[in-house]
Amino acid sequence: MRILGFSDDSCLVTSFEVGHGQHPRHTLFRQGWVPLRPLSARLIDEDVEVSFRVRPVRGRDREPLVRPVHHEEPDSPEIPTVHQRIGAYAVVLSPMGLLGTVNSNLTRAPGTWTLPGGGLDAGEAPEDGVQREVFEETGQRVRLGELLALQSDHWIGRATNGVLEDFHALRIIYAAECGTPSRPVLHDLGGSTERADWVPLESWRDRRWTKAARRVLNQHLERVAGQSCWK
Repeated sequence: MRILGFSDDSCLVTSFEVGHGQHPRHTLFRQGWVPLRPLSARLIDEDVEVSFRVRPVRGRDREPLVRPVHHEEPDSPEIPTVHQRIGAYAVVLSPMGLLGTVNSNLTRAPGTWTLPGGGLDAGEAPEDGVQREVFEETGQRVRLGELLALQSDHWIGRATNGVLEDFHALRIIYAAECGTPSRPVLHDLGGSTERADWVPLESWRDRRWTKAARRVLNQHLERVAGQSCWK
């Protein structure tokens, strides 16, 4: 993944490849820039480029905190396999509510709710990947809206195939709407998703969401819902 930073006058002021375990917001700050909002996520020459509107660091700005890498098996003699994965996810709204999926027993957090989406295939554009994943996990066709966020998380733990991985997740997150919602159907059986459902907006906080999903929903759901066709 490559990060591009553009100033208010649309000038490119920084560009860098995201190394394994490197957090884009932290790197931008170290280079003297504060990301204001994501602009786009595109596939360019087989690489994903995420663009941000940025401004210069000011005196009162604080460097973003970087959480220590959590090792789920610190006593294991096994050397973890390094794996950076780019995924695309969506905050999907419809008259039936917020579309959520439930993690299966193959995941690190079985039974928790999360956003529909998943890893991009090689050479797949983020927009195509998120729509494919949403359909595979829920059977819904969606129309993408604005780019909401780029998340970066880094840990060491077991993958669904049992391999110990030094895992760096980069999550591209969109807003989306489903104009013809139906009862969700899971097509990708035997994977990381157990089931999917529409969650009423007034009670979404009552579900047990993953930390990453709850972070996005806390930051963006109220505004996105207020701008939707079904507010």
